[in-house]
Amino acid sequence: MKQTAVEWLFDNLNITGGSDDMKAFEKAKAMEKEQMILIYKAAFQDGFNGELFEFEKYYNETFKSE
Repeated sequence: MKQTAVEWLFDNLNITGGSDDMKAFEKAKAMEKEQMILIYKAAFQDGFNGELFEFEKYYNETFKSE
């Protein structure tokens, strides 16, 4: 199975795996999952509108802070 970016980061940082670390890790995984769901829903809705889903535009408008 493939790793998500959050899982990869957790595995590659020097994290002890203590209670606070695990809470933060689980919170980050939940946030990442919610972001994936939002992207899927946006792409699915665009498909029904007959438009091509523009991921870069969606990502920049939704997640990028300036």
